[in-house]
Amino acid sequence: MNKLTLLSITSLSCFLIFLSGCSSLDNNQQAEIVTHQAQTERNKKLATLTNWKINGKMAVITPDERHGLTLNWHYQGDKKKQVLNLTTILGIQVFNLESVNGMHTVDVNGERYQSSDLNKILASLTSFTLPTQAMTLWLKGLPYLGTDVISYNAITDLPESLISYYDEKKWQVKYSSYRQIEQYQLATKFTIKQGDFSIKINVHQWDVSINDL
Repeated sequence: MNKLTLLSITSLSCFLIFLSGCSSLDNNQQAEIVTHQAQTERNKKLATLTNWKINGKMAVITPDERHGLTLNWHYQGDKKKQVLNLTTILGIQVFNLESVNGMHTVDVNGERYQSSDLNKILASLTSFTLPTQAMTLWLKGLPYLGTDVISYNAITDLPESLISYYDEKKWQVKYSSYRQIEQYQLATKFTIKQGDFSIKINVHQWDVSINDL
């Protein structure tokens, strides 16, 4: 089984297009944060947010490659379902993950693979680590493990950085922008790093309504 190398699908020019689009945000149901929530209050609210959708841009950066992708992720924690789709800026599908009740199906390069071990199937198919399980919490500024360390902004009380150990590796998440989306304060720009590998995400839209997949 050959690992997926995004270099054969997208190019540096797509990455530059990604960077040029990072400044725009869809303002639908989103606003600048106008209320202050204490850490405990915010975390309790976000712990109940198990169903969400995000649309935006994602950059995958390694020492040798940089790739710009469009990200669409629909997650339903209460039903143990998710759909994660990555396409190039030109609309070519690179990666599609569907999970239902612990069974994970990945479509890549016209081939379909299934496994109950998400970490194993992702490691076998990609040349980079995509910590999707932990990211469902990191995206909300919540810890994946009880040992995770979160640093908060002294003025806003919002997370500025998070350090976590996922798959026996040290990960750091940095949050640089937030929006008020209904009752939640959610990050719209953040960087996830592990060693010399980075994932940069710019969320254009959060949807916190309950929708069926």
